[in-house]
Amino acid sequence: MRPAIGRDLATERLAAIFPRAAFDTVMSNPLAGQAVAAMIYVDAIATDDPADTIWARPSTVTWMSEDTFAHNDPAERAAWRSAAAGAGARKAVAELLESWGLPFTPAYADNSRETIRDETFRKWREAGALRKRSGVPTSSPRPVWALEPEFADLFDPGLTGAALDAAIVDWREAKLSPGAKLKAAFATYEETSDSAITVTLPGGNTRTLEPGIASLILKGVIEQWAPARLAKPVVVSISEPGEKLFTGDNDLLKYLGISINTSELLPDAVLADLGSDPVEFWIVEAVNTDGPIDDARKTQLLTWAQKQKIEVADCRFLTAFRSRNDAAARRRLKDLASDTYAWYADEPTHELSWHQVNAAE
Repeated sequence: MRPAIGRDLATERLAAIFPRAAFDTVMSNPLAGQAVAAMIYVDAIATDDPADTIWARPSTVTWMSEDTFAHNDPAERAAWRSAAAGAGARKAVAELLESWGLPFTPAYADNSRETIRDETFRKWREAGALRKRSGVPTSSPRPVWALEPEFADLFDPGLTGAALDAAIVDWREAKLSPGAKLKAAFATYEETSDSAITVTLPGGNTRTLEPGIASLILKGVIEQWAPARLAKPVVVSISEPGEKLFTGDNDLLKYLGISINTSELLPDAVLADLGSDPVEFWIVEAVNTDGPIDDARKTQLLTWAQKQKIEVADCRFLTAFRSRNDAAARRRLKDLASDTYAWYADEPTHELSWHQVNAAE
């Protein structure tokens, strides 16, 4: 059996894995912590063979108590698991606890089972943290839930500090959707806002950006939006506070026939799609508080593009926000210029287009 843990430690770990600023709180509240601790207590961890897996049910969670958690040698844990899984389980658990000199005092009322099953377990399963046994009718009282082993690994009490942080990041990378990963990145970043942002450019090279939410938004544009949207994306330039400018290699700039002048107004980023003919240039603004591509900004950017020897007809425009729910997005979406696009970092597979509808002939 894995080492048993208490509900408080489990809740603390869940808050680190699923920051409450980014995920539904049912995934990391004390009831969720109780669920993790109880499932580890009974060793409900999924294996490759369903017949060899110990499965749990919501009552496994609600019937546990702090006194029960304290009886954590393997024999006691196995005895409690057997009592809770068989016929007449409630009575069997009460009798076992009586033999230990403990009262039967469930941590949660029986009606909490629906919350565990329909909310916490459902969202964990969607996130790749929980497995449900197949082939069991929905109406069956048989236990059908087990933690995924990689998820359970994150609750090893011996895993702490930087090693724990790295393990959580690795698990998110392996299990979460692109949007969920970006949500977690934003929430985690806000707790450690002095951290620089590392962006992987098309082709695999990396670039470190200044700390800030806008840099995280740009990271999403470059790593998520560009590979999905452009046939052959390259980063032409990234501008940062303090007149810092990153440009693609000189050979690329010569090939594209452009010259970036740092004394001029600069967009947050310029990407080129080498897979289009002619090459399309995407001018990107990452909006944390303000600065969308409205009519005035679009005019400025087109003037800038011409000075860099970029044809107006080859320009495309993208305003990137953190989220549709973000204050900047709610406030500025109405200001977007015509013939531009908008993108949201926490929904990286979608894009908004604001274009004039062609009248029917």
